[in-house]
Amino acid sequence: MRRLTLVDSFFFLGHDEFTGRPVLSRTSLGIGLAGAALCDLLFTDRITVEDRTVRAIATRSPGIPTADHVFSEIVSETAAYSVREWVGHLRAELPSIAADNLVALGLVRRTPALLRRFRYPPADLLVSTAARSKARAAVFGIDRPDPHAACLALLAWTAGVDDLCEPELDRARVRAWMEDTHHALPRRIADVIAGVAAVAAAVVYTGDRK
Repeated sequence: MRRLTLVDSFFFLGHDEFTGRPVLSRTSLGIGLAGAALCDLLFTDRITVEDRTVRAIATRSPGIPTADHVFSEIVSETAAYSVREWVGHLRAELPSIAADNLVALGLVRRTPALLRRFRYPPADLLVSTAARSKARAAVFGIDRPDPHAACLALLAWTAGVDDLCEPELDRARVRAWMEDTHHALPRRIADVIAGVAAVAAAVVYTGDRK
């Protein structure tokens, strides 16, 4: 099975794993995808985060759909911007870009839905269910989760995938796991999660949840 990037995995978490129906608003999906793309770039050593500011540390893109698009935008800027600014900037366009890439890869199909929206039924249930399985394993595993899996679970909860570990964990235990795991992450990755959380909170405050 093709190894899923964080962007791939978050896209599947933002849609019903069997029908492809969106389970997040487009805004929440975009916020999570922006964080996932930045983390993909961190894990491939294309960017770093210093004082919550994103900086490119390479000139070649990683060859990862969606993350390549984000990397090209970062390197084209002469000024440096914060994680929060990048997430706020990218959130509107990434749902369409990520969907187009997954369709092109043959991992999902695009079918019309109501209100001029789309569903994205998966081509392979083993692929579409892998993201949720990975995130749940990060939470329920005996050992401390690897940063890749921890990022996925943290991004999911931060962006609003509330049922990730139901019914086993209540919200208080989820919050405790999130705080403990967030503190244990490398600083640059933790800063990305914090930036995603800040944009998600601002969206809730302003009511922009479409």
